[in-house]
Amino acid sequence: MALIDQENPHDNWFEALELWSRLSNWIHYRTSELEFKHQLKSMTIFLWNEKDWLKEQYPSRQAEVENYINESDYLSIVGDLANTVKHRRLSRKARSDAAQTDFFGRVTVNQGHERRLYFIRLGSGQCEEIMSILTKALDELTALRHSLMADLKGEDQE
Repeated sequence: MALIDQENPHDNWFEALELWSRLSNWIHYRTSELEFKHQLKSMTIFLWNEKDWLKEQYPSRQAEVENYINESDYLSIVGDLANTVKHRRLSRKARSDAAQTDFFGRVTVNQGHERRLYFIRLGSGQCEEIMSILTKALDELTALRHSLMADLKGEDQE
């Protein structure tokens, strides 16, 4: 079995959804604080990679995909975070006005399980927790994927 299934245009998306399941169910998986942080970083990269997978799957709609991402509220933030994960610092012009913060908190749930909260300052000056940003980015990406699939009905799909 190949590491990357080049014949399956949804391979990256399914991996992103699997990782999201692990992040969302961190209590069930007993995810350590360090592993949770690594998974958050990986999730930004998987979501950002999906942009390129969609452009490959729908070559005649590459500009539409880029425009959608550039105009999005949360995928643009994810793009900046993924670029920072990859290069340590943002290596190109920011797509969003969002920035990491040093603010943190903790959430404690049943049986005392807790995790750290990571906040991102939005362009409006307000802060939002990373899981909320990722949830909304997933929603935006899902809407884009559905739009591309519904409009083409398989024309550009491999």
